[in-house]
Amino acid sequence: MARILRQATVVRDGMHNGFTDLQYWQGAYWVGYRKGAGHVSMDARTVLALSHDRFRFTEIATSRTRGDVRDPKLLPLSDDRMAMYFPSWTEGAGTIKANGSQRYKPIQQYITFSSNGHDWETPLPILEKNMWLWRVRRHGGKYYGLIQNLSDSWSGNIKPHQLDLAISDDLLSWTTIARVGDGLNESDIYWRDDHEAWIVSRTVKGSYSVFASAQAPYTAWETMDMRPMVHAPIILEHAGSLYVAGRSNPASEGILDAPYEGASLSIWRLTRNNLEPVLRLPAFGDCSYPGFIKDPEGRICLSYYSQHAYILGVCASPIPDHLPADVYFAEVEL
Repeated sequence: MARILRQATVVRDGMHNGFTDLQYWQGAYWVGYRKGAGHVSMDARTVLALSHDRFRFTEIATSRTRGDVRDPKLLPLSDDRMAMYFPSWTEGAGTIKANGSQRYKPIQQYITFSSNGHDWETPLPILEKNMWLWRVRRHGGKYYGLIQNLSDSWSGNIKPHQLDLAISDDLLSWTTIARVGDGLNESDIYWRDDHEAWIVSRTVKGSYSVFASAQAPYTAWETMDMRPMVHAPIILEHAGSLYVAGRSNPASEGILDAPYEGASLSIWRLTRNNLEPVLRLPAFGDCSYPGFIKDPEGRICLSYYSQHAYILGVCASPIPDHLPADVYFAEVEL
């Protein structure tokens, strides 16, 4: 039976710490997240926290570019090189109107590299404007990137979220090879042993996710609606099964004993076009956006963020009418 083995607080400092990622690299656990005054704020920066024992975490590095930095992702490339990639709303989040049409404000994707996790190169801009590189995975000697394409104009109230698949040799130059689907954004990709690729994606269309599949060369995708809605899905293989972690909404899933109405954090077992609930973790408020890994000793580890400590009154917010967000690390049994 799936269960939480233990949890640790990575950071609690009165700031909004969120949108996490997690990797095991150079014998340590690295948690990346965005730190800012609020969920949307122009003072945001990426932060890396490090732990060797999974109990104590220390913030050891930060990276900053112009704008509202979002969702840093970590990608170990070798024993002595790791990449961190993140987008920034360079003029602040939101939309602008021009020539009678509504568009998103500019988003620029960046990438930076480090040999030790402490010292990072100057972030380099990559991709065209309003291309949000959500998740990168390596397969067949290439890097595959799932891009949340926000470049089109709005059609009435319909947001122009489109999901593209791109390929790269060096993480700097990218070539788009397929449109996975319209109305899709936050996503992850996994390759089966038979080389079929699976994608789980959040949608902007309703209270469901989308399951997508394709055979090589991954230019033609079949998509199917799949419940429930999963925000920021991340896929992990363990013991012959696939699991997805991400933000959920217990009320929409018929869960009546949730401690707080609204968002939560869950893990599901993934089969073709199906998500089976496995475990719900105690995160709510502005929360979730997890990292999800299996370490060299087989431990299943997550990073995520949550406001539950302040909503439940365990911690007092340092600023009236403002809820910070804390980052957590958990070990679970699946």
